[in-house]
Amino acid sequence: MSLTLFAKTMEEISVYGDSSFQKFVKDPHKYKVSKTDLKLYTLKHFLGLYHDDFYKYHGYYPHYLADEEETEDTEIICLVDISRCKDHTMKKDMRKKYRRAGSHRRGKLREKYSYRNPLNRIHAYIIVQQAPGETDDKTLAINVVCSSNYSDTKGIGSYMMKTTLKAAKQALFINVVLEVGNPEAEENPENIDDSAEESEEESAEESAEESAEESAEESAEESDEEYKDEEYEDEQHKNLESVVDIISSKLWRISVRHNNGVPLYNIGEDYLHSIIHEYLFGETYEYIEWEPDYDDEEYGYGGYYYLKGKICCKDLMKYYESFGFKEEPKVNTEWKCFSIVPFPSMILKL
Repeated sequence: MSLTLFAKTMEEISVYGDSSFQKFVKDPHKYKVSKTDLKLYTLKHFLGLYHDDFYKYHGYYPHYLADEEETEDTEIICLVDISRCKDHTMKKDMRKKYRRAGSHRRGKLREKYSYRNPLNRIHAYIIVQQAPGETDDKTLAINVVCSSNYSDTKGIGSYMMKTTLKAAKQALFINVVLEVGNPEAEENPENIDDSAEESEEESAEESAEESAEESAEESAEESDEEYKDEEYEDEQHKNLESVVDIISSKLWRISVRHNNGVPLYNIGEDYLHSIIHEYLFGETYEYIEWEPDYDDEEYGYGGYYYLKGKICCKDLMKYYESFGFKEEPKVNTEWKCFSIVPFPSMILKL
């Protein structure tokens, strides 16, 4: 599988050769003095490395049901500080605030910056998907790319993008696609209402099925051994749900940016939660078919909300263009790589 090769390549190139972060930074000496040691790991690999630290801080073991060697169509790669000589990411001005702060304020700052919480070791991450929508196995979609707002190291965003493209090429992908999310583009309310009704119907059906199953289980006789097995599985499931909640909340929060003191997020917490849930539970992404409305001047690709969003994210589009990406409407309208929401879609041919 190309995605498995991609993930292994990402991990390897951050350790060997000219693709390590130390070789990437403009001032290697300053980076060395900072005692930072950034390496790329899959999220599952990271959870394995910091398994005990995660339990010590959060009270849950980060087990997962998905096999690390049997990745489905999605991978999450994290830029992790594995340094043993460093215990936080506070810059000088933040350290001064920390020393002057009361105990409550210090606790909040530790939650954001201290390596006591091993998730703070993640300085950046990227979520990729193989063969999104109606594309083939040679297309890689970048669903999320994020650098932590609490990192004390510069250049991590560019490093993630450059190493991703290099690894994609080595893994023999031909196309890399992405969409430029923004808070202005909206989905047609008619589509939202339809999906909401479908969700309600599905929930009603699931509730009816669950009630029937519960009644059947109550009338059936179970052995003590079977009961213990089910109890153990239920406990594991609850533990993993808590782990997913903790990780998705943290990765969403570090994506925050501020505009005149107002916090802004370019990704939704629920969206991130669903990806991480599928990733750790080993569930396959269920492709939901949709048809774009080319004549919709308000909600369609190229319509009012699309243009409004494009103006809002013009600087971000220029940033992606610096890596060679170009806007390509068919990524959204024909290949259906992402959602029906008309975000500007871009492509890079490797």
